[in-house]
Amino acid sequence: MDLTLPIISIIVPVYNVENYVSKCIESIINQTYRNLEIIIINDGSSDKSGEICSSYAIKDNRITLIHQENQGLSMARNNALDIASGEYIGFVDSDDWIALDMYYTLYNNAVEYDADISMCNFYYVNQNGEKSSYSNESNSIKVLEGVYKIAHNIRLSNNCVWNRLYKRYLFNDIRFPKGKSFEDIFVMHRLVDNANKVVLSSQCKYYYLRRENSITLNPFNLNQMDNLKAYIERHTYISITYPNMEKTGRKHIFLSLLWLIRKAYRDNKIEIYKKELCDFIDIVKYYDYSDCGLSIEQKDLLKLLFEDINTYIIKMNNIFNNKIPMNISEE
Repeated sequence: MDLTLPIISIIVPVYNVENYVSKCIESIINQTYRNLEIIIINDGSSDKSGEICSSYAIKDNRITLIHQENQGLSMARNNALDIASGEYIGFVDSDDWIALDMYYTLYNNAVEYDADISMCNFYYVNQNGEKSSYSNESNSIKVLEGVYKIAHNIRLSNNCVWNRLYKRYLFNDIRFPKGKSFEDIFVMHRLVDNANKVVLSSQCKYYYLRRENSITLNPFNLNQMDNLKAYIERHTYISITYPNMEKTGRKHIFLSLLWLIRKAYRDNKIEIYKKELCDFIDIVKYYDYSDCGLSIEQKDLLKLLFEDINTYIIKMNNIFNNKIPMNISEE
């Protein structure tokens, strides 16, 4: 181990992932960057996840393992941040895994380009092991500063914290929101804004497993409304600090609303959650959707939704019965 290199604290929240957590931990302890502090938070798992983590903690003294009552993903990360001693911070979700040179690559890029956040690309992996990525470049580097780094962040469809390396100080006044889903969207724009530079590598070093019980693939529930709350909060922040980016931030509010309504419809949850959905519609309809880059189809759907949700449902019936494609999401 090269002790002259700074410590990277890697935070791994664990909850009921007994079939996945070993692969995750193996990919971390075998990193080519050896000077690691690995903080595993077993967040009240009821399966064998805690036992598996304990077995690794015995074998590798770089692992700090904390068993706690279930507090949720945000608090598991926050509790780890409170004790992290590294100069850099990284996050890995316990059902995912990383390339063996991910943190070596991220650290080298951070140092070479003097960046507070170093980012790589990632693969989506389905349960059959098939992987895909939005990256078409094998190895390109971009360095973003000022308004360009925040513009890149706002335009991303993925605002997750896990494919990045952060200078520790960025979290001095930032924690994940307790009890919220889509917690990363609540904080990423603030982390990026605090950073001096962001360096982006097109290389895919993180493997994100898309499980059937993930928050985005689960049947519609109230927790998924946090997606819209996060984009509304982010828009408020952006409107004040980067007014030129306000339209893009506003666009994602509308895209989030359309995603929520479509998901509620597909899962037959519209009637169950109609009051909550209508409350959000009443909030969002006061934003102007005419000038923020939405497609004609998206504007038409919003116009119909803001006029009457029942008429909108009839329109949805026609769309799905006739198998008309609905392009209302943005990658």
